[in-house]
Amino acid sequence: MEISPVMAAVGLQARGPNWRQPTARERADANRLRVLQVVAEHGHLRCADLATCWPGAGYPEQMAQRKVRALVDAGELLGRRNAHGGTSYVLTRPGAAALELRGIKARHGLDLASVRGATFTHHALTSRWCLHKRSQGVEAWHEHAIVNGLAPVSAEQLVAVYRKLPDAILIRGNRLTLCETEVAPKSTTELMRIAALVEEVGKRLHPELPYVLAGVCLVFDAEQNHAARFLKAARERWRMYSPAHQRVLADRITLARVSLGLPLVWRGCSEEWMTLR
Repeated sequence: MEISPVMAAVGLQARGPNWRQPTARERADANRLRVLQVVAEHGHLRCADLATCWPGAGYPEQMAQRKVRALVDAGELLGRRNAHGGTSYVLTRPGAAALELRGIKARHGLDLASVRGATFTHHALTSRWCLHKRSQGVEAWHEHAIVNGLAPVSAEQLVAVYRKLPDAILIRGNRLTLCETEVAPKSTTELMRIAALVEEVGKRLHPELPYVLAGVCLVFDAEQNHAARFLKAARERWRMYSPAHQRVLADRITLARVSLGLPLVWRGCSEEWMTLR
């Protein structure tokens, strides 16, 4: 059984029949560290996002609210007003120190501009997507985690190979998927650059790493027209290839259509391979 850093930090290791069950205090501390670590990996999160820490609970958002209140009272989280008028929570210096004490890298979020800035929606949608994939058992790392050295792949390694930093990465075994979140329309040139990434599928990321590129995932609001714009750009990028080869390249791209309510309420997500029509 693989032991997560949080479980190991509080001594909740795989137990045989003679091991005692964790006490209520140990479970509470594990939940505390779980929330702090998730916030550290994303920079800032809302209670609705943190509810994913309790996927099997009957009322996960209420559990998240109680735990967040306790962490705010303890001075380890701070609520900041976000660009949508709601509250997003960041690590304080004591919160980051609590994780560092457990051997978990962390940085406070008191100065994060993306909480109130124009990139909030993009950042928040990417975070919710990553948490959604983690609930499915997939390793998912936000750009914030990559830049701050929390992911198994560094920002420098990704930029050196792909000449850009993805919004997130997914890892399944040794297969790595680059994720791009579409909120504001990108230029055709930038979309063509993203389409070009799948031409590298099957190649190893770095000699010292086990990962090979498996594909690209485009994440966007299902109500918006990003898929059609991306398809047009991909056709332009791949025009030098045969129709059969273009279909192979298209099969390496996943379109993740997110159903969103206002303001940025996650209602679900559907995924499909891109098809050339």
